[in-house]
Amino acid sequence: MKIVEIRPRRKFLSGIVFDCEIDPKEYGADSDAAGFLALDSELCEIKHLKAGMELTDRQLVELVRESHTKRAKSRAMWYLSRGDCSRKGLVTKLRRAFPDYACEAAADRMEELGFINDETYAKRRLQRIIDEKKVSVRMAKQLLKLEGIDPDLINDAVEVAEYDAIDSIIELINKKYLHKLSDKANTEKVIAALMRKGYSFSEIKEAFYRLELSLDTSEDS
Repeated sequence: MKIVEIRPRRKFLSGIVFDCEIDPKEYGADSDAAGFLALDSELCEIKHLKAGMELTDRQLVELVRESHTKRAKSRAMWYLSRGDCSRKGLVTKLRRAFPDYACEAAADRMEELGFINDETYAKRRLQRIIDEKKVSVRMAKQLLKLEGIDPDLINDAVEVAEYDAIDSIIELINKKYLHKLSDKANTEKVIAALMRKGYSFSEIKEAFYRLELSLDTSEDS
């Protein structure tokens, strides 16, 4: 197939017009607004693509893969410039727009550059969850598992985390729940809310003791 024209489009893509009608989907490619097969514009320049050039099916497939991978790496850089991310989190975001091979290649490259590191991410993320969400270590570990972090890395993060369950409960009670501890019903709700954050009853009991609050939720006789 022969390239007839290369049409620059928005979002750094160029539409490739061939001398025969092709379906971009058959090559795993995106299409531009006019329905032509789209490739990364910079890649077109790097590969010196121009009108009159002949391409085989195999060459076009390779160009499509390179285009997706190049764009996935650029998108990965953009995501990471906006916030910290785990490898799985990055790949999940990239899969919204790119095929798996491009997402994995982009994640590999970000790891090579040191822009993503699940070990350091786990430590920062665990501490941030504990500090901001005011949950227990147990709950923080579960949240990290949902993010796809390796359990061994999570355990390593727990070992260096700055955390005291009782102090966290006391801070939560003083900031959010103290005014609700006036009767049985509300006290039970506060206890339930704290347990949903992953704190054990024994930890909650100790926090109440230090605050000189009663856990007795029985009705007045």
